[in-house]
Amino acid sequence: MKALGQAALLGVLTGVAGLATWKIKGSPDRTVPCEISQLKEGEICLSTVMTEWQNNVVWVDARLRSDWIKDGLPGSLLITTVSGENFDQLLEQAVPSLAEGKNVVVYCSDVGCGTSLEIAKRIREFGLAPEVKALHGGWKALQQAGLIPPKP
Repeated sequence: MKALGQAALLGVLTGVAGLATWKIKGSPDRTVPCEISQLKEGEICLSTVMTEWQNNVVWVDARLRSDWIKDGLPGSLLITTVSGENFDQLLEQAVPSLAEGKNVVVYCSDVGCGTSLEIAKRIREFGLAPEVKALHGGWKALQQAGLIPPKP
């Protein structure tokens, strides 16, 4: 019984210490850092897109259709292979937008998602846009930058 009481006391003290640390230091930094020197081949930082490409971008969402509908970047196109989506059909529907001569940025969920790199590579193979890159940090980077409007 004594051990149970000690474990409970230790749990309470740990919680208090964690709360105190949060109060002093603030909440943890959850931003998606993007170091150009650390990018994988075919990736781009959101800051580069915003400063160098500005409004010359077609955004492509490579996530699930339900996620794109729920909280995709306004004006983005859905081109994905997840959940049995037909890549060729989605690409065919997107050709008019992709052929406008704008750069293409593909995003998926977050830093670890490889779907955007694969979709970007496949779009690049068709030669429809001057540049096709995968967004480092994906949807999370867009959300943190305030580009994804909050849902009511």
